[in-house]
Amino acid sequence: MIRMIIVDDEPIERIALQKIIEEGSLDIEVVGQASNGREAIEAAVRLQPDLITMDIKMPGINGLQAIEKIKESNASIKFIIVTAFDTFEFAQQAIRLGVYDYMLKPSRISVVLETIGKVANKIKHDRIELEHRSMDKQRLQKMMPLVEADIVEQLLFDYVPLADLNEMIKLLDLPNMRDGFVMNVLFSSVSEEDGKWCDSDELYSKLVTHIHEFSIPCWIGKMSGKQVQIIVFMDGEQSYRAHAISFTRKLLQALSKKNECSLFVGVGGICREVREMRRSYHEALLASLDTSLPSRYCLFEDIPPNENLPVGTRTLEMEKNVLEAVRRGDWELAGDQLAKIIDMFEGIGQQVGMAQQRIFEILIVVTKMLEEMGLEVSKPYFSYYTSSYMQLKAETRILINNFIQIEEVETNLLLSMKQYIRKHAHEDLSLEKIAATVNRNPFYVSKLFKEHVGMNYIDFLTEFRIETAKQLMQETDKSLKEITFEVGYNDPNYFSRVFKKLVGHSPTDYRKMLLRPANKKQI
Repeated sequence: MIRMIIVDDEPIERIALQKIIEEGSLDIEVVGQASNGREAIEAAVRLQPDLITMDIKMPGINGLQAIEKIKESNASIKFIIVTAFDTFEFAQQAIRLGVYDYMLKPSRISVVLETIGKVANKIKHDRIELEHRSMDKQRLQKMMPLVEADIVEQLLFDYVPLADLNEMIKLLDLPNMRDGFVMNVLFSSVSEEDGKWCDSDELYSKLVTHIHEFSIPCWIGKMSGKQVQIIVFMDGEQSYRAHAISFTRKLLQALSKKNECSLFVGVGGICREVREMRRSYHEALLASLDTSLPSRYCLFEDIPPNENLPVGTRTLEMEKNVLEAVRRGDWELAGDQLAKIIDMFEGIGQQVGMAQQRIFEILIVVTKMLEEMGLEVSKPYFSYYTSSYMQLKAETRILINNFIQIEEVETNLLLSMKQYIRKHAHEDLSLEKIAATVNRNPFYVSKLFKEHVGMNYIDFLTEFRIETAKQLMQETDKSLKEITFEVGYNDPNYFSRVFKKLVGHSPTDYRKMLLRPANKKQI
């Protein structure tokens, strides 16, 4: 129901208009009347109407002055001017004030109902739009944690170009953050007696809930191998060190309770630009190595200088070689390069935990590559923190072998789909039907074809049909119409167009070329 106030200094005009509205079935409730501008201002505050019909010429504060005042406190109210004076000056002021419509006195009942009904419909439409925007906002708010987690992952693992990342941040209307640092939160075993872990989803939910309670600007990453990365932004009131220690202690106090999860926090150095966060992340990893510290946290700047070893500076070329080997499908070479990276960390005397973190980073990027190639893979989590470099090499080989097995399975699926298409090419084949044969969704099948075959399934099917048609033309005396139906087309004209597009000649011309003697003597 739309709430309406009638403002007019003539009582009979107010009564008449209210009667017209009540008898006009406009889904409008007249919640009040006012005889002058001051009463209208007070009634608007008290009754919160959606619509006001406003007379202009009234004693004291006139209608236009009242509209201006009311709009200061409630800009959503719609106004209809009711006046006996049809002048340019009034119209100009009404437009400036955003008045929706106007009626001249006197007006026919039909005109009154039509004018007010039009504004009422606009109010209803705006309500629906507002409700939709509110629902969209709620959905976006539910998505924000996932979006934040993706952005953190992309920033720290270099998944997407910076331009794309900036565009994502802009589209989602995220704040333009600059100065910040990375915290690496490591969850430890919950029970000393049985060595079991808390449920990962429960741990993550607790972490997110407490951070939101702190009202500290930050982006929270995903739970990966019992650890979470958080990009924390400066609030402008504290120094970097005070801010980092304050936030860390709040987390420790909130989450490190008896019989619950225990954690350690490594804090990287401050970065002036978001694009530099990967450096702070590496520093946070270094600060996370010695989890035996009684404080349960460590800032990178507190690590003794002789332990400030650059992370990955000597392994960058080998990391590139790993990714290139994966692109080529050379898993043996990829495994060898990862082993060399591990040897490099061991050779410079780095703790094995740091090497494990770096190998995990590389394998995450490999996972992303495989997903983009159309393979369904799970995150390459290490089953536990390794205690020796020999153990790390063995665990890494196991993860690499898992990738190989996944690729072999998907390759076999692709071969099965190709065989099915060749066998049933004469039938009406849809993407959904092909996908059902290997128990995969159609989108995944389409992507798998594109990535591994270089074309979509319909192009593969078309090429096979045309090659079959060419073979039938050469080996049989069947008519072109018979061949059309045999290879899976129902329309000879359409078949002819497809054939010419792929072969360069019409079916008729192509058959003539086959019948022409191969070595015709020149006369």
